[in-house]
Amino acid sequence: MKLRNKILLGILAIVVALVAFNYKLIHYGIEQGLGQLEMVRNAVPVDDLLADPEYPDSLKQKLLLIKEIRRYAIDSLHLKDSKNYNAVYDLKGRPTAYVVQACEKYRIKKYLWKFPVVGRLPYKGFFDEEDAKKEVARLENEGYDTRIAHPSGWSTMGWFTDPVLSSMLRRSEGELADLIIHELTHSTVFVKDNSELNENIADYVGENGAKLYLASKYGDTSAVLFNYSAMIADNERLAGYFLLGAHKLDSMYTSADFIALPDSDKETRKKAMFQDIIDNVDTVAFLRIKPARLKDGRLKNINNTFFTGYMTYYNRKDSLRMECREVFGGDFMRHLESFKARWGR
Repeated sequence: MKLRNKILLGILAIVVALVAFNYKLIHYGIEQGLGQLEMVRNAVPVDDLLADPEYPDSLKQKLLLIKEIRRYAIDSLHLKDSKNYNAVYDLKGRPTAYVVQACEKYRIKKYLWKFPVVGRLPYKGFFDEEDAKKEVARLENEGYDTRIAHPSGWSTMGWFTDPVLSSMLRRSEGELADLIIHELTHSTVFVKDNSELNENIADYVGENGAKLYLASKYGDTSAVLFNYSAMIADNERLAGYFLLGAHKLDSMYTSADFIALPDSDKETRKKAMFQDIIDNVDTVAFLRIKPARLKDGRLKNINNTFFTGYMTYYNRKDSLRMECREVFGGDFMRHLESFKARWGR
């Protein structure tokens, strides 16, 4: 009995020590779990909304599209059949979440948070704005550039049931297909400790899956498919431009003459480079995007984290497209199956 009690006390001491050492992480996990639980508990089943005579017909059409897209993703793309996107959570005009990102002040190098199971991620999500601001204050006090993003979608990477968010219903059919397929890919394929590859794969599958969905429904020469493809082409051109800007910035930051400068001069050079990148966005040959709107919108108050965001979602897509051409003869479905074989959940 004495030996058993000693063993139990030893185990208890280890558990207490682990909890004390990881208190902040445990507290964060509990807060996130409660936020996700609030979404799940208050989400209304799609079928209930479709049967509700008070629910707007325009939104019912979007819900029917989501059911159709979801079924296509499972039956035709063979993504994992989960309970995701069978209910709707009304954000009531609030942001989906507050996602903190950070980057070194004079390097295009992402700050990484370490989490159990999923590994290291270049972002940390919060459901409470004040918690996000506290994390930003901590990081800025340590000398990092930061930003708080409001994602259009929200995925728990297959760990919880994800509802349709009311903000998703403002999207076009092509954008909706892209988003749903992107998020379902996260539930199907997961590479531990490689958030950049995870997001690039999900983006790549989302875009190509959406094109296949639209082509199957409207035809290869349809206006719907053309408009969606034009939007994707513009996004790729913009991403390519900002990735080039990221490389220019990092080259400047790592140059001997820049490193030797006092911080005040470094800030001046940094802001001048930002402004040059903003001014020259006019040189990109867009199909639809208006550079003036970019300058008045997302290009205001940029810092290094703006560029690392593009690295997270676009930096590997060219290599994925090349792999599809060279290894799979341009067969997207075979390529998708290879992802599942390598990293399927």
